[in-house]
Amino acid sequence: QEQGFQGQTVEGLTPLNTDHILANTAVPLAATAPRVDILGDKVKGSISLAGGRIDDLQLIEFGEDSLNDENRVALLRRSGQEDSYFTEIGFIDQNGQNLVPRDAKWTADGDILTPETPLTLTHRRDDGTIFNLKYSLDEGYLVTVAASIQNQSGTAQNIRFYQRLLRNKPSENDFFISYEGPIGVFTEDVKEEISYGDIEDLSPNSTTPYSYQSEGIKGWIGITDKFWLAALIPDQQNDITFTFKRAEGSGVRTQVDLFTDGINVNNGDSLTRDFNIFAGPKEVPVLQMYNDQYNIERLDHAIDWGWFPFLTKPFFYALNWMYNLFGNFGLAILGLTIIVKIAFFPLANKSYKSMAKMRELAPKIQTMREEFPDDKKRQQQEMMQLYRSEKVNPAAGCLPILLQIPVFFALYKVLFINIQMRHAPFYGWIEDLSAIDPTSILNLFGLLPYSTAGLPDFLNLGVWPILMGITMYVQMSLNPPPPDPVQAKVFKFMPLFFTFLLATFPAGLVIYWTWNNLLSIIQQWYIMQSIKRVKT
Repeated sequence: QEQGFQGQTVEGLTPLNTDHILANTAVPLAATAPRVDILGDKVKGSISLAGGRIDDLQLIEFGEDSLNDENRVALLRRSGQEDSYFTEIGFIDQNGQNLVPRDAKWTADGDILTPETPLTLTHRRDDGTIFNLKYSLDEGYLVTVAASIQNQSGTAQNIRFYQRLLRNKPSENDFFISYEGPIGVFTEDVKEEISYGDIEDLSPNSTTPYSYQSEGIKGWIGITDKFWLAALIPDQQNDITFTFKRAEGSGVRTQVDLFTDGINVNNGDSLTRDFNIFAGPKEVPVLQMYNDQYNIERLDHAIDWGWFPFLTKPFFYALNWMYNLFGNFGLAILGLTIIVKIAFFPLANKSYKSMAKMRELAPKIQTMREEFPDDKKRQQQEMMQLYRSEKVNPAAGCLPILLQIPVFFALYKVLFINIQMRHAPFYGWIEDLSAIDPTSILNLFGLLPYSTAGLPDFLNLGVWPILMGITMYVQMSLNPPPPDPVQAKVFKFMPLFFTFLLATFPAGLVIYWTWNNLLSIIQQWYIMQSIKRVKT
């Protein structure tokens, strides 16, 4: 008799002890065991028949190093490798003991999993109990697994299901601008982010993991990278416990799990639960489609919109609209920057006018300092008198700049996290706006016959970072010098510092910053000339 999820929840059980199911997390046999292929419209890979785990999944539409790279992005990677990254589903009893060994051999009823042909793996225990994992693949990035047990043991059994995602080491492209690491949504209004540092602070195989209970929503738990997400999504939420852990082994082996409550399955009865696995790119339309189609709670929140999502999201849609208009993300960046500049033109004008007047007063202020070198109070009094007579408010330019800071960071964030810019070309030597400028001043931008690829990125100053540094220097030279001499010296070195810093940033961000500087220079120069014409 097929009961589905109609068993009886066992009450009064002791808290789930997962020590037993954490042992032997590497399961070397899974790397060499026979496999069945996965071939979908968006993903390809294989399932290991040792443990029935998916530890080989590539994204068909995304190349590793370039758009045309034959090596597809390997999101999930085989067990036993240094960078292994896999997902699995298991069966345990009320004490956390595995009912099926994690390296158990499974039998497949076919050779390949496709959207048209589901695949069922079967394991029969010596006592007659039959376990099945029925894999189904949609036309995108979602795998659904129907895990079932047919109890033929002669006695009632208490069953708990678990679903796991285990990553052998953290992402190597972790960056402070965008969150990468363990993540989950378990309540309506809260997104939990447990950083790799938090995981590292746990002792391996800790019995006190970060644990969360579901609260009546269809939540999820997973691990996010800058562009990719692997997430575990159970079919129901009223009996699920989610945990973040550090798995046993060397290094920061990150493990995220979900566990069901215990269910009694009488002899001769069956029990089935469905579990979903999303493994794909963090494309907004894709994640929102799964949100709506499967009623998942905020899967699109895996995208880190930053501190100002009310600005970041509109900028994201505007940038993609500009791309559809121009057909090039580089031109879209330039166009969107112009739109933002136009929107803030009145505020920026007020700021630049104030700075232009302050710049004209700089020689007089310097004279005051020389007249009263040891009397700071007298200096301040004379400067305030000068500001009143010239009708200049030294703080007038601050508020417009402060109002623009959130906009600047929101736009900057969009350019950094937008997966559509990955491998998107510009013009000339920029073939990938998400990668650093490939040229280097150390070989005269490719004129000298040797490579500088082995050197640190900040030393390989490309053309665009140098242009950014030049425009930043020109822009700062138009501003009034800081009243403090020490600050003035620091400001002189800022363009040089940012030139080396931005040499490590994606080219799209450097182009945006350079273009923004250039527009600011034009605006400041125009205002300065206008003030001079008025005075003459």
